Amino acid sequence: MADGMDNLSEALSLSEEKNQSILLPPNLGQNVSELQRFFLVGKLLGRRSFNFEAFKNTMLNAFNPGRGLEFHLIEDDQILFQFNHILDRRRVIEGGLWAFDKNLLVLPSVEPNAIPSRVELNWTDFHIHVHDLPLNCMTKEVATFIGNQLGIFRDVDMDKGGQGWGSSL
Repeated sequence: MADGMDNLSEALSLSEEKNQSILLPPNLGQNVSELQRFFLVGKLLGRRSFNFEAFKNTMLNAFNPGRGLEFHLIEDDQILFQFNHILDRRRVIEGGLWAFDKNLLVLPSVEPNAIPSRVELNWTDFHIHVHDLPLNCMTKEVATFIGNQLGIFRDVDMDKGGQGWGSSL
């Protein structure tokens, strides 16, 4: 009886020659459905686990998607957000920083061909305000320089003439 079980387990295990990669044809997987364009992959940056149901309810209220949103737990700390409309997705991306239970939610935009487990989830965009600049330094060039000193510059709010406004850049 034991010999029979050993033979069965050997047949089920992968040996080196059976553990091979499979290459997909170039055109396979290229037809992305419209809904697949509305995915986001996110992660809560924190040291402790979180209540996924409470997270879903809180983020549904915070995001307030007009056309709906589904949440899928990919790994223990990685979440797939599936929006039903591009405007809902865009509003969340542009809506600033998101947090749950005092933990930052990293939510980068991803391409449909991204592998969720390989999405880099260790950075996020921040809005910063630079105060007490001379008027001649309230320009995009100065904002770009300062932003690149702190991280990676993305964008700056400027008036139509290309000048900063208010008390900060």
